[in-house]
Amino acid sequence: MRAPYTLRLLVPLLKTEKRRQEIVEAAASHLIEHGFQSSGLRAIAKSSGVSDRMIMYYFATKDDLVSAALEMIGDGFAAGMDSAMPEGNATPNQILETLSQTMQSDEAQAIMRLWFEIIGLAMRGQEPYRKTASLLLTRSEEQIRNKLRSNQKHRAREVLNALEGRVMVSLLLD
Repeated sequence: MRAPYTLRLLVPLLKTEKRRQEIVEAAASHLIEHGFQSSGLRAIAKSSGVSDRMIMYYFATKDDLVSAALEMIGDGFAAGMDSAMPEGNATPNQILETLSQTMQSDEAQAIMRLWFEIIGLAMRGQEPYRKTASLLLTRSEEQIRNKLRSNQKHRAREVLNALEGRVMVSLLLD
């Protein structure tokens, strides 16, 4: 007995989406490890284990792939940041100290190096980096705001600025 028509149509779509997700994961890992210096389509394709033509089958442009990879990285980083912060009703200093400690791991530092590359490209107005940076900064600020005491919520951007400054100086001088 054959599978229902809908199921026969759905299976290839699920396989396509699974493969697309695998490529995004590989591209995200490649970007974290190598940054944008060696993020040509061929280099990303090699890291993904597919040809550059196959990537173009799944993504209309390289920017679409990079956007998807950066979104994945941002989602993972946001989840880690959220779980590291105090549950709520925290002072700005408590959040800053907690997140500063979290940023000491090798993985967090690799992501932050990539983040500062994104910031540089965003400051030049390049897309998709400007849009990505804006979204990630807004989300990070909101995460911090949600953990601050009610009378300190207005200091969320200040905490984010201090954190990024600490991380940048640490990456440059250590």
